Amino acid sequence: MRVEGGVFLLPQKGWPSALCCGTSRAIMRLPDPSTFIAAGASAEVFRLGEGRVLKLFHDGIDASIVAREYAIARAVQASGLPVPRTYGVQEAGGRQGIVYADMDGPDLLAYMARNPHRGRWALGEMARLQQRISECHVPTLRSRKAILRVDIEAAPVGERLRAAAVDRLDQLNEGDALSHGDLHPANLIVTEEGLAVIDWSRAARGMAATDVVRTEMVMRFGPGGDVGGEGGAAGLGRVGLGWAAAKMRDAASAYYVRRHRALTGLDPEALAAWRVHAAQRERRADYRTDGASGVRCPIRAVSSETVQP
Repeated sequence: MRVEGGVFLLPQKGWPSALCCGTSRAIMRLPDPSTFIAAGASAEVFRLGEGRVLKLFHDGIDASIVAREYAIARAVQASGLPVPRTYGVQEAGGRQGIVYADMDGPDLLAYMARNPHRGRWALGEMARLQQRISECHVPTLRSRKAILRVDIEAAPVGERLRAAAVDRLDQLNEGDALSHGDLHPANLIVTEEGLAVIDWSRAARGMAATDVVRTEMVMRFGPGGDVGGEGGAAGLGRVGLGWAAAKMRDAASAYYVRRHRALTGLDPEALAAWRVHAAQRERRADYRTDGASGVRCPIRAVSSETVQP
């Protein structure tokens, strides 16, 4: 059966018999381990067949988080952006999940690793897609400023720096542009039709600059290996990397920002105003260290580079 708004309907032709799609939760067995695709901090992804995948959230993930992601996915899908179609919420083995269309193709990071000569093209296409995202408006989404305020208050920084950051944040514009919140090469799929965007769990509304600096921070400081190297979807970061690899990540992110500014005319002072806030958000991650590992602290690195408006 299919569920729409709590009403059970007959399944459409071609749907897997275990699936039940809609806004109410359906139940199925845990997917076969052989269908495992990938795992992240909050969920695992399994292939269901017939062009569908199940994003199955880990035990302990609150139901409201799953419901929010599903609502975001539906809203973004309606915007016409290249995103995977949503088929409904699903429960398997006591865990909650969302059924998405399977996006056929490698992620952009893996694509660049196999095609390093296409790196500039790839980053340029990512900038164009981010521009397109920021031209959309989904007023029902959460405020990016409100999310950043929570992140700053939870960041492992001194109270003086925290208070200054919150005060500065309050002075910035709210904005109403669609913001992905975690746009980077590992969240872009290279399909026959072009780039498609996955993982909208952090989407919000805000200034376009907030999304650009978030992408910049993830490209420079995210977990994993290096851009253009091995590691696929995990290859975004500099933990344990040497000086040369860190410089390569800085160069790639700088090129990306230049391409985005060339397309949009985004004021560099607008980026500078949001950059330290994005760096403080990065400090929440447990992989952020500073010292013997050679990993630069995002706040320290960005603070030394940011031009004060």
